[in-house]
Amino acid sequence: MVAKFKWLFGHLSIHLVTSAVIVLSMAVCSHAQDEHRWTANVGGGVSPLVGDISKRLDNGWHITVGGGLNVTRHLETTLEYSYNGYGVGRKVLNEAQVPDGNSHLWSLTVNPKLRLNRRGNFNPYVVGGVGYYRRTVEFTRPVLVPVFIFDPFLGGFFNTFVQADQKLGDITRDGVGGSLGAGFETKLSKTGLKFYTEARYHYADTGRIPTRMVPVTFGIRW
Repeated sequence: MVAKFKWLFGHLSIHLVTSAVIVLSMAVCSHAQDEHRWTANVGGGVSPLVGDISKRLDNGWHITVGGGLNVTRHLETTLEYSYNGYGVGRKVLNEAQVPDGNSHLWSLTVNPKLRLNRRGNFNPYVVGGVGYYRRTVEFTRPVLVPVFIFDPFLGGFFNTFVQADQKLGDITRDGVGGSLGAGFETKLSKTGLKFYTEARYHYADTGRIPTRMVPVTFGIRW
């Protein structure tokens, strides 16, 4: 349990920091050029799996970062990167004869969006996407790793052991996929910040067992 928490926290922290830096850069560029022409977003949420893949992997979480262009008052298109983290089902671990594992999927997609009420504070929309998806399942086992640390309370250095995951192998599948869904956004202030939430059905041709999921996202859009 400790090892899983460390793995999840580490991966989530890295991707959140990376996403924040990318989005802030996009936001600066957007305001510097034309705040009504360019858009950027960052968000995250839960990633429920559906279909056969839900019998082999456990539901997880995701983060999304993107940027793009307001083509017209009602039409927007963005390029988005998403990272989804999942657990591995006990059935799969037993088949592979390994004690533990984890899984993740990342995608890079182009996403047209149709706004239905551009001038109002509450703006529902329909959104879709198409692009590249890559799914990886890693098999691991817990091991004790020696480390040399400093204890600020005792004021000294000493050797100890911490639990970590040793990678035994992985399986990667990739392919083209797409999504379709809907959401809404609402203005938060006069600066142009908007809160949005959306749900999309994703299908990715990732081998014999395709990836089907319905991520629900909450985020901020510029």
